Amino acid sequence: MAKRNEEPDDPRPIRRLLRRLVKAPAAWSLIWPLLLIVASYFAMTRWYAEYLADQYRSIDPQLVSVSQPHRYVRSDIVDEVYRATDLAKLSPLDRQATAKLASAFASHPWVRHVQSVRKLPGGKVDVQLEYRVPVAVFHVTSDKHPVDSNLYFVLDGEGVLLPTEKMTLDDTPDFIHIEVREAYPSGEEGTPFGDRRVESAALLAKLLMAVREQIRIAKITVSGDPRMNLVPQLELITGNNTRLFWGSPPGMEQPGERQARSKLVDLLQGNFVQGSDLRIAETPQSGRK
Repeated sequence: MAKRNEEPDDPRPIRRLLRRLVKAPAAWSLIWPLLLIVASYFAMTRWYAEYLADQYRSIDPQLVSVSQPHRYVRSDIVDEVYRATDLAKLSPLDRQATAKLASAFASHPWVRHVQSVRKLPGGKVDVQLEYRVPVAVFHVTSDKHPVDSNLYFVLDGEGVLLPTEKMTLDDTPDFIHIEVREAYPSGEEGTPFGDRRVESAALLAKLLMAVREQIRIAKITVSGDPRMNLVPQLELITGNNTRLFWGSPPGMEQPGERQARSKLVDLLQGNFVQGSDLRIAETPQSGRK
């Protein structure tokens, strides 16, 4: 039996493989899909990847919306956060994008808490914020050093220093004033004042702020020697200069001292006279002053 002529050896194996594939038409059903996959991969890595990188290089601040702030927040929160942080470099494709956004906005002195961050279609971002609310103004007073009579600091109910750049002296009558002589802030905007007497007074101002006009509270001061009182003892001065002894800050009452709610009821009902001690129940000798 005659032998079939064998194909001459080809020193180029790839060429030999292609020849065999050509002779096997069914193989093209596998080759063309593979070629398309390879071509698509290179197109995506070279062109589409560049397109994605350009489109999602960073989060556009114009597409970021935040909760409507109250009237004392007079600055652009989004713009200030972007300028103070690295959000301009944050890509929306970053898996930690929402967490990083929350951390950045939480650093703003007007922001008390970031409630939520949501990425929306079209590259938009919605940030829900809880803002700090100013309740008191602290004026620097001193018997030892000359001070600027116009120097003041705005505080929230936790004694945190708030921005004053956009506020004026015309805003100060809206708040309860705090006066503690020889006290100076040691913190920055967005941090506690740094003096427990002032922070305690701010806590009381938060309680009284809603009824300030009704009670006509003008000022909160601190009485006694702070070195002797572990808990600051507070006094109230009304608009007609009636002085009342409040006692401990709300929630920090000493043994035998009336709770803040009982003291507040006396104030609202006018159960006080000049020099009344609200720590103990008293029967007023005259009407409200």
